[in-house]
Amino acid sequence: DLDIGIGDENRKRWLRTGKCSFLPEEREWYQRLYDYGLEDTFRKLNPTVNDKFSWFDYRSKGFDDNRGLRIDHILVNHQLAERCVDVGIALDIRAMEKPSDHAPIWAEFK
Repeated sequence: DLDIGIGDENRKRWLRTGKCSFLPEEREWYQRLYDYGLEDTFRKLNPTVNDKFSWFDYRSKGFDDNRGLRIDHILVNHQLAERCVDVGIALDIRAMEKPSDHAPIWAEFK
């Protein structure tokens, strides 16, 4: 779960302006993980997919409209990334009575 916390004092302001998890410094911190050699398993197997999300805003009923963010990631080194054969987002958990705003993500390695 790499949605970067921004502190209680800023949370409401960033959610209101729609910039939560997209601050320049957050993106820089995230890029450092790639610079260290980590790879996003989902993106490796789905390089062009842009309509799969792991987080949905309850307030705007984002799940109902498939409007969300993919802010949960499984990052691995190159050797493990080469062994990744499948990835996914467990959206079925959304059928629970009070599910989290995050759906579990998973990766399979062989």
